Amino acid sequence: MLTAIGRAAARRVLLPSRTASSKLTQLPRGSVVFRLPNASTVFAAARPLSVSAWLREPTKTASTGKTKKTTATKKKTTTTKKKTTATKKKAKKVAAPKKKAKKVLSPEEQDKADLRLLKKMALLKGPALLPDSAWSVFVSNNIATGQGKLTDQIKDVSAKFSGLSVSEKEALESTAQSNKNANKTTREKWVTDYPVEAIYMANIARRRIARKLDKSRLYLIHDERLPKRARTPYILFIMSRYSHVHSQSADARPQDTFRAMSEEWKALSESEKQPFKEASTLEVQQTQVQLKELKEKAKAYWKAQGISSTQVF
Repeated sequence: MLTAIGRAAARRVLLPSRTASSKLTQLPRGSVVFRLPNASTVFAAARPLSVSAWLREPTKTASTGKTKKTTATKKKTTTTKKKTTATKKKAKKVAAPKKKAKKVLSPEEQDKADLRLLKKMALLKGPALLPDSAWSVFVSNNIATGQGKLTDQIKDVSAKFSGLSVSEKEALESTAQSNKNANKTTREKWVTDYPVEAIYMANIARRRIARKLDKSRLYLIHDERLPKRARTPYILFIMSRYSHVHSQSADARPQDTFRAMSEEWKALSESEKQPFKEASTLEVQQTQVQLKELKEKAKAYWKAQGISSTQVF
């Protein structure tokens, strides 16, 4: 058993002092008491923690909600502006351009414009051809550019050509004939490179140009594809009778043969002439149909080339 002194020491160690017990009784609610191995007592205040609404759901705060709403409004406004700008641009593209007022030409200006258009349609610039005469061959071989005046050179070449021997001139004639044959092939190829309707319209344009400029000489483009002109009843009669009448007098000249057939035609009755008249009428109708089709095709051809043929035809 412990003595009185031992019991007193034990109480001091195991039991807190009055001051401590009084402080213990005054601790706030929820405080925690820790006892250390050396019997010292440590008090830790337990302050209750409270979690605010901002920590629990920060996205629902007033300030954040306003910011997000403002950003969404700005985005919506920007999108609306973009759509409005795109609509305006589209409206500008759709708007038809203003047409310039067509200039009214005077009669003289209109006549010049028509003549320029006719020259384009007349195909006046033909293929490049070789010299087809002895003189032109000799000139092309002896004229040099940049060697003085052309008139002086022509005089010298003319003097030289006059002094050529017969064999030299025959050689030039042979070259010229060869060039003629080559030119014929070149010309035929140039013609067939164009559609027949373009050649048909080119000949019409050449006739119009000749009338406007009062030209007596008229050069038309020969094309076998063009419709043949309808023959008259008299021509049909001549073609049917020529071989027979000519065979009766082999020594007769062609003009004598034609004179005899002319007299025979005049002696025919109307019933005898009727078959030739009907055949001629049929040819005229067929030719008119062919020419009408060619004219429509020619208008379409030049329209595709950017030229309106209705201005001059």
